[in-house]
Amino acid sequence: MALSEYPVALVTGASSGIGAGVVRILSKRGCIVHAAARRKERLVRLARETDCLPLEVDLRDTDRLYETLGDLQLDIVVNNAGVGRGFGCIFEAAAKDIDATIDTNVGAAIHVLRACLPGMVQRKRGHIVNISSTAALYPIMSSLYGASKGAVHLLSQNLRLELAGTGVRVTEICPGRVRTEFFDAAIDDREIRDRIKESGIHEMQPEDIANAVVYALDTPRHVNVNLIELQPTEQQFGGMRFVPVD
Repeated sequence: MALSEYPVALVTGASSGIGAGVVRILSKRGCIVHAAARRKERLVRLARETDCLPLEVDLRDTDRLYETLGDLQLDIVVNNAGVGRGFGCIFEAAAKDIDATIDTNVGAAIHVLRACLPGMVQRKRGHIVNISSTAALYPIMSSLYGASKGAVHLLSQNLRLELAGTGVRVTEICPGRVRTEFFDAAIDDREIRDRIKESGIHEMQPEDIANAVVYALDTPRHVNVNLIELQPTEQQFGGMRFVPVD
């Protein structure tokens, strides 16, 4: 299987949530995992648990990103780092929150690819996994976050065209609600945050998404899993909503 042929991985946003879950499962499968994130203490704990190689880096620091990642010889890149600042209405979002979301979810993801793909293309092997969101596929009440993940969706689709013939595969994972620290970091107002977090559904766990990542990686090299969309059983999209205008 393909995963056994890809021994070295990079996971961004690795200090918690989905990223940490991916680090754990890839480490168990025998990969050498470079775990990149901003929070050093959490990376150190994760390294003790999994023997991953911690990389303390803020991916919005582009120069530091290239210094840290540019020389790595990678077989797998899991582009997972993301934030949801300015998660409410865009007309109420602070300028700094708009920048944080776009710079992390879109800009940093592209720079990670620019840093890591040349070696993959040269070696004619590798697998890119972009962690997107169902917000990339369906309307949600957050145009900023949806736009940032929509960009990742089109990035993944177009990247497959660019990489045709190189042997490098591209998978996009689009999760729905996952029990992570996402809303804790995205929303400052505790009352609003708690109301959103208490969805009343059985949310997915980071390990559920990590298992989907491994499924895509583990397919034979002649198979590309383009997109995996997964969500809690109780979460659905669609329908119609009427809002009276004053």
